[in-house]
Amino acid sequence: MFAIEVEFLMGRAIASRWGERDRAEWPPDPQRLFSALVATHFELDLGPEAERALRWLEALPPPELKVDCDPDFRLPLSHWVPVNDEAVKVEKNKVDFRHVLERRNRQERWFPAVVPQVPVVVYQWTQADGVEAHRAALARLVQELAYLGHSASPVRACVRDGAVPATLVPAQRGDYALRVPGPGRFDRLQAVHALRAVDESVQPPLGRIQAYAEATVEAHSVFSPDALVLAFEDGPKLSLDSTLPLMQHLRSAILSRVKDPIPEVLSGHDPSGRPSPNPHLALVPLAFVGHRHADGSLKGVALVLPRDAPESTRRKLRMAMLTPWQLRLGPLGEISMRLVEDPGAELVSLRFASYARARRVWATVTPVCLDRYPKKNKLTAEQIVAESCMRVGLPRPAEVRLGPVSVVSGVPLARDFRGQGKQANGRMRTHALLRFDEPVRGPLLIGAGRFVGLGVFVPVRMSGAS
Repeated sequence: MFAIEVEFLMGRAIASRWGERDRAEWPPDPQRLFSALVATHFELDLGPEAERALRWLEALPPPELKVDCDPDFRLPLSHWVPVNDEAVKVEKNKVDFRHVLERRNRQERWFPAVVPQVPVVVYQWTQADGVEAHRAALARLVQELAYLGHSASPVRACVRDGAVPATLVPAQRGDYALRVPGPGRFDRLQAVHALRAVDESVQPPLGRIQAYAEATVEAHSVFSPDALVLAFEDGPKLSLDSTLPLMQHLRSAILSRVKDPIPEVLSGHDPSGRPSPNPHLALVPLAFVGHRHADGSLKGVALVLPRDAPESTRRKLRMAMLTPWQLRLGPLGEISMRLVEDPGAELVSLRFASYARARRVWATVTPVCLDRYPKKNKLTAEQIVAESCMRVGLPRPAEVRLGPVSVVSGVPLARDFRGQGKQANGRMRTHALLRFDEPVRGPLLIGAGRFVGLGVFVPVRMSGAS
């Protein structure tokens, strides 16, 4: 095996995501580490041994990572930064006599930072055939590494002797998509460096993307992290505050398209017609939230089944959704419903994976509808919410905060959510923030209206950035 340990000496990492200058990258991509080592090699002119070691490293399979998977993200603010000094301009016998600081143009810059609880990242390759031939050159390269990401996040790096328990491992599907090096990356970086001598705007291409999944087994709810997603197209613009009546209407329309007999896990009713006591199909509204420009507009819906639902039931539901269809909304017109086949090619708001991550802190996108009413000297609203978590298979949260406002940007006030029904009539509705002692995996749907779009949570950072 072969492993590289990187410690962020300031306790924080400053690096922008690829293509998103105002969002921090975490964990640091293996490709970022490789690029930093290549830059170190050329800056110090470490010779052919280092080059051979880097070419060997780029050909290895993607590494495992040991990293804090739930750090705090600082809210990035834009800064207007002066560019390099410009010469005094002489044009048509006119001289710019302004002070040099006044002649400087300014460009908007961001310095997004992330603060992990443990500022150490380990990259390890469990299969590293031939490492002994390059270990000395790699050790020299690694120990000369000065920073990873922005120069304001200096690091200490070394080659480790032994393996560590990984927290992120390469997988076919996972919550993380990390850039990784591959054969030919060294030559590509060298070519880009030569082009930048002529045009400084040239940037390295994106490169290979590898899915990563968390290696640890977290607590999870009764709901499956795999959902069918329907996109809303060609219809009126709807907002999150219409969740309850819309999901009730949509549920009926979906069931009308499923061939008889309709399983109990879809209908939510037992053979006698009474409400089923078991988990069943839940509808989760997918909206534009969690961004500085978020407006809470609905972009689609996720059809979420219990984890133990038979595969035959999943196939039956999918078959009913395969053909695009129209959801009639009376005077409002119609919405075209389309099954999303490739989430990666859709709007970020339609990617249900963000609702199914493993995190410690969660906040409501739609208010929780308490399944009991709090009474003086008995259960408080916070205790009722905590017990609602346990009712869907989650551990009891360490902290529950309730209020009329969600910490997720773009979410309406709890009182603005309209609609009535047996799941909501006479019940208290409130936004909530939950903190667990250990990461729990979503989707997190709790409360009396969890099957019709209420009590939907998304993971958030303690800083408030989702």
